[in-house]
Amino acid sequence: MDLNGYFDPVSLERPEFEYLDNNESFSHHISVHTPDHPIRELDKHQVALMGVPVDSNGFIKGSKDAPNHIRSKLYQLRKINRNLKIYDLGNVKIGGAINDTYFALRDILLELREREITTVIFGGSQDLSRGAFLALEKHEGLHQLLTIDSMLDFSLNEDQLNSRNYLNQVVNSTGLKQFSLTNLGHQAYFVSEEQLQQLDKSYLESIRLGEARKEIKQAEPLIRDSEFISIDMGAVRHADAPGASTPSPNGFFADELCQITRYAGLSEQTNILGFFELNPKSDINGQTAHLAAQSTWYFLEGLTHRIRENPKDTPEHIKKFIVTLNAAGHDIIFHKSTLSERWWMEIPVKNPATGYNFFVSCSYEDYQHACNQEIPDRWWRFLHRLGNEKD
Repeated sequence: MDLNGYFDPVSLERPEFEYLDNNESFSHHISVHTPDHPIRELDKHQVALMGVPVDSNGFIKGSKDAPNHIRSKLYQLRKINRNLKIYDLGNVKIGGAINDTYFALRDILLELREREITTVIFGGSQDLSRGAFLALEKHEGLHQLLTIDSMLDFSLNEDQLNSRNYLNQVVNSTGLKQFSLTNLGHQAYFVSEEQLQQLDKSYLESIRLGEARKEIKQAEPLIRDSEFISIDMGAVRHADAPGASTPSPNGFFADELCQITRYAGLSEQTNILGFFELNPKSDINGQTAHLAAQSTWYFLEGLTHRIRENPKDTPEHIKKFIVTLNAAGHDIIFHKSTLSERWWMEIPVKNPATGYNFFVSCSYEDYQHACNQEIPDRWWRFLHRLGNEKD
């Protein structure tokens, strides 16, 4: 598949200020699709960057102008390890109906996945996440999604698709057979009781902002399991992200978002990361674009340290711990990596895609809870979620 037909070349003005010499800057150590250099030799790269300048279904307009603003800030940062080959494909060509863009995104992401290339998307409005959903549902198995958002973007009513209800596809009865959703950082005053009840009923979860910020490290297992991470820049507080489409005085701090994206880079599961809902017109000195660029940089830096380890593929580096929950009548099997000290829980349900039981990332604290005869919440949710509750 020739991707040149899907992308407009990168076209940026030279920045007025540069932090580093050319031989140290990001832009001089990546491949870039330009008018004189079409996309080629893509298989020699591990990462693709792409902009999607669309906000047709955005609840608030303005984010379509964000991709080049993020790209411009990213290009000025320090180069990433030379062993990580990065290709900036440009901006997706826009034309016709918005559904055409969703399906173009699907085709591009399927092609990149086939080539084992990790993708970073610069949106655009967050409903563009639908393109990733369409790509993931082409593959068998239960796909784990993570949204970073101050709100829960689904509606109990069947409204026309927009950036405030794009998750309807995930939480409806059909979507629940293919997707498992976690949201990180919701703010209680932006979320209805009905939405929370819908999540509970579906054995999905959303972690409140205050809980998530207590110790960002505790969010690492949620991030590690996610194939696609969709970030609404409004999840970051206004002081750090004034250009978010829906700013709020509360939210994650800038450094916390960078920590989240670095965890995503370290995860062998995460192959699509998207930044959405950034409105350059309301940004101050490009601060929000800077943050999206720096968060991208940390994701890429994390990728350079990514290692393959999990209970199924690297058993030689895994220790097994069995905890008996007397009152519940369950044994919970935990697995710990001797390389990174990361933990997993085993769900006693066969994964048809692998033939092994499902493994869910967890923390040492989950193991401690089980040792104290408390059922870890994620284990309980996944056992129910997979339709195999055992009394």
